[in-house]
Amino acid sequence: MKFSDFFVPKYVHSNPQVRIKFVDKTTDVTLLQSMVEKDQDGEVVQAARQRIQALTVTHKQ
Repeated sequence: MKFSDFFVPKYVHSNPQVRIKFVDKTTDVTLLQSMVEKDQDGEVVQAARQRIQALTVTHKQ
């Protein structure tokens, strides 16, 4: 963990597992899409894609 992690939002935390936990809790599809496009960790990107899909399916029903 970096010292700066204390001052940044969870979605830009240096630890990918912290970012994945954030993904699992957020409902902000715009932010999730940004994470899909910009995050360097494949697991975070995959988690964000799955969360977007889960949120959009829920809203369509």
